[in-house]
Amino acid sequence: MSICLIVSDEVSDDSWKTSIPKYNGLGTEGIGSVYQYQLLLAFYADFIGVDYTFSGTTNLSHHAYTEYSAEGFCQSLDNFFNFSNLKKEWDEVYMFAQLESTSDPRGADIFNGELLSFRDDNKDKDILVNLHWCHVHLAKFCAQHVAEIFTKERIDRIRSRLVFEGEKYFEDGLNISWHVRSANPSDIPVEIVSPLRELYVPDRDFVRYRNLINFLKSSTEGRKTTLHLHSQGFVTKFEEFLDLKENDFNVRIHLDDPPVSDIYHMANADLLVMSNSSFSWVPSLLNSNQKIVRDNFTNGPFVHNHIKANYDFTKFA
Repeated sequence: MSICLIVSDEVSDDSWKTSIPKYNGLGTEGIGSVYQYQLLLAFYADFIGVDYTFSGTTNLSHHAYTEYSAEGFCQSLDNFFNFSNLKKEWDEVYMFAQLESTSDPRGADIFNGELLSFRDDNKDKDILVNLHWCHVHLAKFCAQHVAEIFTKERIDRIRSRLVFEGEKYFEDGLNISWHVRSANPSDIPVEIVSPLRELYVPDRDFVRYRNLINFLKSSTEGRKTTLHLHSQGFVTKFEEFLDLKENDFNVRIHLDDPPVSDIYHMANADLLVMSNSSFSWVPSLLNSNQKIVRDNFTNGPFVHNHIKANYDFTKFA
C-alpha cells in the first residue's frame, strides 16, 4: 500500500480514483510553466520516499512553432520527460486542504512534516494526494532544501529517465550549452511579461555576449570545446557568433530544433549557460554540472551548482 502525490490545479473528486484528468495548459502555459513543477514533484517524492504520478498534458501553447499538432506536441513532451504515470484504482483521494491543520488550503505545513505523518498513519491503503495549487509551496520547500534534495546521484538518476530519440550531437571534448532567448513576434510584449527576460538584440547585446564567450574561452583554455547556442530564428540567425570560433573553440548554432532536443542537450551539457527563462530552468534542474546564470535570474526560486554573472558578463561570482 502506498501514498502517491500529484500536483494539479484541478479540483479532485472520487472520479480520480480510477481516472486522473490530464494537466490542462488552457492554451497559455508553455513547457517551463508546466513541466518545472512536475520535475520538482519527482525530486520531492523521491526525497521523502513516496510515489508520484503525472497523467500527461493537454492544450499547451508553443506547438505552433514546431512541426507537431497541438496533441502531438503535448505527447512528444510527455514521452520525453517520461514521468511516472501510475494507472491503478485508489482507495481514497485527498485534496491538500483535507490534510491541512490550518484553515489555509495552500499553506506550507504539508511539506514540513504533515505529509510524512499522514503517510505513516495510512500504510494499509492506496491513497492519491492531490497537491491542489501547491506549486509555489513545493518550489519553496525545494529551495529551502536544495543540498539534501538535489544531490548529484538523484539528479543524474532522474535525468537518465528522459527518453530522447533524436540526434545526439555533442562532440568529443567539452560541450557547453547556451540558451539565448530570441525575440518572437508572437510573444506577449516583454514589458508585460517581465523586463528581465533579456531577449537578444544584436546591436545591444552582441558586445556583452562576446564578453561571455571570451570568459568561456579563457576558462576552457587547452581543452577542445564546443559552444552550442540554442534558440529560435524568428528575427536573427546568430551568424555573428560564428566569427568567434578558434582552433580549440567551436561554435554551433541550433535554431528551431524540437524543444526536447534543446532540453536534452542542455540537461547533459558539461556547462549550461542559462537565460532568464523557465525553459532554461527546466534543464538546469536535470543537470548536475555547473551553470552560469545572470544575477537577476527570476524564473526559478534557486539554481544549484551555479555562478552568477553581471549584466555585461565581466564579473562572475
